[in-house]
Amino acid sequence: MLAKVQSRLSLQVGLIIAITVAFITVTGCNQGAVSKSPDNALRLVKETLVDGVLSADASIAVTLGRSRALSVWEIATNKLLHQWTDDDFDESNYLLAMSGNNQYLATAGKHKISIFNLETGKLDIRWPAQGFNPDASVSSLFLSQTGSTILVGMNDGSITVIQRSSMTMSLFKQHSGAVNHIELSNFEQQVLSTGLDGDVHIWSTYSGALISSFSRPQRITSASYDETNRRLFIADALDNNVILDSQTALPVSQLDYLERYRYFRQALFINNANNLITATSKQTVIYWDANSGKELCHWDITAYSAGTTVFSMKIKPNGKLLTLSSDGGLETWSL
Repeated sequence: MLAKVQSRLSLQVGLIIAITVAFITVTGCNQGAVSKSPDNALRLVKETLVDGVLSADASIAVTLGRSRALSVWEIATNKLLHQWTDDDFDESNYLLAMSGNNQYLATAGKHKISIFNLETGKLDIRWPAQGFNPDASVSSLFLSQTGSTILVGMNDGSITVIQRSSMTMSLFKQHSGAVNHIELSNFEQQVLSTGLDGDVHIWSTYSGALISSFSRPQRITSASYDETNRRLFIADALDNNVILDSQTALPVSQLDYLERYRYFRQALFINNANNLITATSKQTVIYWDANSGKELCHWDITAYSAGTTVFSMKIKPNGKLLTLSSDGGLETWSL
C-alpha cells in the first residue's frame, strides 16, 4: 500500500515538474529576463558621460565624458578615431548628434553649435545658436541623414532649421516649454518635436506649418518614429504612453505594465514596427509587442555607478541590440 502511495506521489511530483518546465520554456523570456546577460560588454571610458550617441548602423560610438573629453570610437575594433578636449571649444559641450551616414558629428554647448567632419576629424563649421528669447539656450540637437539639415531646439520653445546647402536659417516657435526632442521624418519634409509642455508636434520643415499634434498631461520623456514614419510612440513623465498611427492619429496600443510612475528615456521600433524596445530612467531595457502592448522581455544593463541609464541604442546588422550607457558601457544583446 505504501509503495502505491509513493508511486502516486512520485507521479504527481513528476507531473508538476514537467508542467513547471513546460511553463518556463513557454514563458522563459518573461520569467528569466531579469538575469539576461549581454553577449558582449565593454566600457569605453572609465567616467560617467554627459552625453553619448551611437551611429545609425551601430558601427560608431561617440562619448562626451564628465572631463569634457569628446571621443569617437570604431566599435568593431574598439579603436579611438578622434578625440577633442574642452580646450578645443569656446564653451563646454553637453549635447551630441550624428548624421545618418556617419560623416558628421554635431556638438552643442549652451549657446554654440560645432560640426565636425568625421572623415578628417576637422572642424567644419561653428556658429552661435539663437532663439526668440535672447537668453535662450540649446536644449536639443539633430542632424539629417547627410548632415545637410541641422535642427536646434531651444529652452524657450523655439527651433532653428538650418539648410547647409543653401546656407539658410529658419526660426520657428513651436513649443511653450523647452524642446527636448527633435528629428526629421518623411524624406526630411517634416519635423517631429516634443517639449516639456507635454506637446508633440509634426510640422513642415520649410514653412513651420503644423501638420498634426498630440499631447500628454506631463512633460514628454520619450518619442520615436518607426523607419517608415507610420507608427509613433510617445510617453510622458508619469504613466501616460501610447503607440499611434501617425497618419490617422488613432491609437494602436498602450504599453501594459503594473509599476506606477515608470517613465521611458529611450524608445526604438524594430521588426517593421511590430516590436518596441524602451529604456527606463534607470537600468532596465524592455522588449514589447507593439501591437498588443504586452511586455516580452526585460533586463538590466551593467551599472558601473549609481544612476546608470541608457543614452543610446541601435540594432546591429546582425539583428542584435547595441546599448550605450551613461557609464560609457557598450553592450550587445540577443533579442
